[in-house]
Amino acid sequence: MSEVFKLTNVELFWPNLYERNKLSSKFQVDLSNLDEEQIKQIEQAGVAVRSKEDDRGFFITCKSKNYEITPYDKNGDVIGREILVGNGSRADVMVKPFSWTNPTGMKGMSLGIVKLVVTELNQYVPEDNVVEEDTL
Repeated sequence: MSEVFKLTNVELFWPNLYERNKLSSKFQVDLSNLDEEQIKQIEQAGVAVRSKEDDRGFFITCKSKNYEITPYDKNGDVIGREILVGNGSRADVMVKPFSWTNPTGMKGMSLGIVKLVVTELNQYVPEDNVVEEDTL
């Protein structure tokens, strides 16, 4: 199965959409708290679903080596770099399976993100951007 399919109302964790993840050096996001139907779709595509028994429940990590993952809002407008999509945001995501081989010869299947539409934004505000009341 190499067709594009939609995962609706997934929860996003660790979204590195415009900046590379420091550990993997890739753009990536965890699609989390997947339901039984979503797990079935993903596994039929040959991709393994993981669970670490944390807040993510059943999840997959979608990565992109070369391209940013552009988030859109429900109106189809791009959510710019100045708005950081945070953990707990919800999204509808179009994904497409692809096969890969790493430099050591290990092979597998993953999902690439074709389109990510944020339906509920939980904006991340880095601590250094928080304005203290005392300074006002």
